[in-house]
Amino acid sequence: MKRLGLGGLFFAWLYGVPFLLVVGLIRRTSTPYTPTRDAAQAFGATTDALLTAGLVLNAALPAAGLLLAALSGEPTWRRHFGWALGGMVLVYLGVALAGSMATTTLIGHDPADQESDPPVGHCVPISGGRGCPGG
Repeated sequence: MKRLGLGGLFFAWLYGVPFLLVVGLIRRTSTPYTPTRDAAQAFGATTDALLTAGLVLNAALPAAGLLLAALSGEPTWRRHFGWALGGMVLVYLGVALAGSMATTTLIGHDPADQESDPPVGHCVPISGGRGCPGG
């Protein structure tokens, strides 16, 4: 049972974390059709949640796996999770590289909404002697 648990933890890190980060980065670089500001904020919040979960799990899963493998006396899994700590650093470097190449911040950015500007219903006088048309 403990080998199954350690294997599940390892493969959750190996496949789950990159999945969350790739999906988050794809969502961050896409230009979604968000008709309203609320939809744009919801899209940005979901993207932030994916990226944050990926980054937190990238640190938590290898550390927890190494601790559990050491406590259960599994030298093979201890070695796997030891290498996973090195992979964790590589994942953070990859995300930092993607963040440095991006035009906006990776976390905390709301895409622009596609809502059109409301029509102007009143005249706004401009300085310089030009008044409103029609008086």
